[in-house]
Amino acid sequence: MTTPALRLYALVDGAQYRAQLGTSLTTREGCHSLFTGTPDAALAHAGPWLVDAEQAGDALLEALASLEQALPAVTWLIAPQNIAGLAQLLQLNLDTVLPDGRTALLRFWDPRVLVSLAEVLEPGQREKFFGYIHEWHLLHRGQRTWIGRRHAQAQ
Repeated sequence: MTTPALRLYALVDGAQYRAQLGTSLTTREGCHSLFTGTPDAALAHAGPWLVDAEQAGDALLEALASLEQALPAVTWLIAPQNIAGLAQLLQLNLDTVLPDGRTALLRFWDPRVLVSLAEVLEPGQREKFFGYIHEWHLLHRGQRTWIGRRHAQAQ
């Protein structure tokens, strides 16, 4: 069995990025808003951004590492997809249906929400949500935590 090449991505809260760094992320090679092509596209500056670590450049990666330490605003994904494919898969999880039938935005790019999801989703839901990610890394309560595709439990 051959394992596809894995890539490192950052998933960044655009609002936190702007508040901390005084500038907004913009669409460019290796930097993609998950709100692109959605009804929330006008809010792209404040929403989740997927950043390909290989294409980001040292300055952006250093800024993201600093932001991760300061605020719950960055998670790191290891996945085989290219940025466009991974962005499409992540976009499928932006909205969730509430028990009363209303739709709500699921802020899974927030590390606090992501850990809670890993803890409360049923096995089939976890597989659907985390199955295409090899590993998902984040800081939770000051500790490095990861969610693996095999078990989707926060470690």
